Amino acid sequence: MVFGARALAVSVDLWTKTVAEPESSLVLRSENPPSVCKGDECSPNLRPLLAMLNEIITDNPRAVGYYHLYSDVPEARGMGSSAAAAVSLAAAALELAKEEVSRDKIYKYSMISEKIIHGNPSGVDPAASTYGGAILYSKLEGIRRFSVNNGELAVCCSQSPRNTAAMLEVVARFKKHKPILFDFLTQSSSNITTEAATALESGNIALLAQLIKLSQEFLRIIGVSNEELEHYISSLESGGYAAKLTGAGGGGCVIGVPERLNLTLDCPAPIKMRIRYASNGVEAHTYE
Repeated sequence: MVFGARALAVSVDLWTKTVAEPESSLVLRSENPPSVCKGDECSPNLRPLLAMLNEIITDNPRAVGYYHLYSDVPEARGMGSSAAAAVSLAAAALELAKEEVSRDKIYKYSMISEKIIHGNPSGVDPAASTYGGAILYSKLEGIRRFSVNNGELAVCCSQSPRNTAAMLEVVARFKKHKPILFDFLTQSSSNITTEAATALESGNIALLAQLIKLSQEFLRIIGVSNEELEHYISSLESGGYAAKLTGAGGGGCVIGVPERLNLTLDCPAPIKMRIRYASNGVEAHTYE
């Protein structure tokens, strides 16, 4: 979602888990990728999460502890990995501090990390991780949450992560040189996203599949797809899926919605999986 177009996100059953234990000083460790923040040393990828933790600790001093982060979400590939980590960590910190673990509070804290990483994020990714279900977002209308029936997605991810900054440059250049076409594509994309949300909410997967294909065509025209992603899309389409890139493009992941039953996932990607939607969002538990 860029330059005012609507965005659609759905929560899936890829999980990020945080184990938190009381400790006299703050330690943050992650397994994906292996990294740590302890004392004055902090891995760069964890600094936004550390800033969020410090804000939580300022409000809730009992949240000081040892935090160990595990994630199934492919990192930096348009699947909401940073948001999932922030939401999981915020929930664990509030649980450790024995504070009320409300989803609204978790969402509020997760946006601290997301703003450091993305500057001016929509909030759609942490909303999906926090509340579950599906999310329709636009800058003018904000976030609308809605429930959907369970379904399956195919995911094929490149070895290299997406480059959001480079893709934003591509989009900005397209807008500058072809403003009329850009405005048409942006408005059309927003309309497609709204229709896709309606199709997803009503369970009309056949319509959703057609809208996914049309959305990907717009992304090709703007220039944010690439040869590798197109190869994955072609493979998924040959196998009976409607597919498009997810996230900023230029690398990362492709998602596919099955157009018929009992499909084989045959995608030449280094990372490929079947996942289910929609999840119930974040949960926090204390184990004695």
